[in-house]
Amino acid sequence: MNEKKLKFSEKLSYGISEFPEVVNSILAAFLTMFYTDSIGMAAGAVGTMFFLSKLFDGITDILAGVAIDKTRTKWGKARPWLLWLSVPTGLSVALIFFIPQNGSATMQFIYAFLTYNLFTSVMFTITGIARSALLALMTQDMKERASMATFGMFCGLGTTIIGCSVTFPLVFKFGGDTTAWRIVFLIYGVIVTLGLLYGFFFSKEYVVSVAASNNKEEKLSFPEEVKLFFTNKYLLLALLMTVLVNFVTQVGQSSQTYFYTYTMGDAMLTTSLNLVSVVPILVGIVFIVGPCIGKFGKKKTMYIGIIGQLLGFLIKGIAGMCVSVPLLVAGTVVSGICTGCLAVPVSTLFADGIDYGEYVTNHRIEGMGSAITSFSQKISSGLALASVGWVLSLTGYIANEIQSAATNTGIIALFAWIPAVLLVVIFLILKYVYKYDEIAETVVNTLNERRK
Repeated sequence: MNEKKLKFSEKLSYGISEFPEVVNSILAAFLTMFYTDSIGMAAGAVGTMFFLSKLFDGITDILAGVAIDKTRTKWGKARPWLLWLSVPTGLSVALIFFIPQNGSATMQFIYAFLTYNLFTSVMFTITGIARSALLALMTQDMKERASMATFGMFCGLGTTIIGCSVTFPLVFKFGGDTTAWRIVFLIYGVIVTLGLLYGFFFSKEYVVSVAASNNKEEKLSFPEEVKLFFTNKYLLLALLMTVLVNFVTQVGQSSQTYFYTYTMGDAMLTTSLNLVSVVPILVGIVFIVGPCIGKFGKKKTMYIGIIGQLLGFLIKGIAGMCVSVPLLVAGTVVSGICTGCLAVPVSTLFADGIDYGEYVTNHRIEGMGSAITSFSQKISSGLALASVGWVLSLTGYIANEIQSAATNTGIIALFAWIPAVLLVVIFLILKYVYKYDEIAETVVNTLNERRK
């Protein structure tokens, strides 16, 4: 059962249940501008709110991980959470945009903090950790996991790009005011609910721990689970890589509306450039990632992704300095086609770390492992969002005005130079630290023998 080949519908369910993450990414791209330009909140206050929210988010990440590890139902330990929170998650998306437009600055800050955290710190956290745990609970076959991750990346990144591309046109179609934003994200909330329901009904947990298969499963305490995580070098590596890769993605997405609107001088480039990136990203995920992993393995595939994306960000940075749309298109295509080669393998590192932990200790901690990895994603996302607000504030950003040279330099750095530097750091860590591909086959074979 642990080497079971998954059905197409099961892999697709893993991808479709990515919709809360999709909306989270869309919020990263548009929510700062909604708060500053539509509601009138100060950019610095918005950045601080995002950062504080992500710190608070860490508490709920850990609690969610413990809850999932202790869940025992006929549906499994992670799947039922997709069902239970499907409707509440969709509703929490819409509530973010019902902020009082004419309220005081304090009232707006409090409402923004509460509703943003209802979605990100509670609903998105629990469903995201449950979904992440499914990667380790549905199969132990490395190729099947890579295939699941590919489905997740295809559905998640593809719909994120489409969502970022159509958000502005939809908002303008519905009137371009605050009500329009509310209508658009109410629609997105319905889509999130349907995605979680699909993820629940078409997935199944197949992997059983060695202890459970021999009727010797022990309930671990919270301190024991935390210790198992932080003494597992491959879970720590997954944590670090997830933080860095997610920050690269989020800081680019969070600054793109400002880059296109003020640096390039055309807000609608948000739509056209995101649409341009769809084809190379999806082509890379569908036709390049699988063959690369099969022929070169995870590590070299990630090298390909890093080098390609690094080149793309450098081209986009030069395009911003020259205000050249053709160069921007070229950078978008180059970066897009290599995105999957980094993102897909990185998303499977956590599941590999879970297997390695059981190999060493005979304990599986899918919930806690997912929780801490999720927390790292939230921290990097919060830092990315906060960085945008802080850099804009420090460089003298003024909403709906022509920006100064300092502000434009800061926007270009957020959109291109900072991601490029971090990709070099990721390359060095991968080259000198990651060694799991050398022992992966031994780990899985040993676990299967213990079950028998």
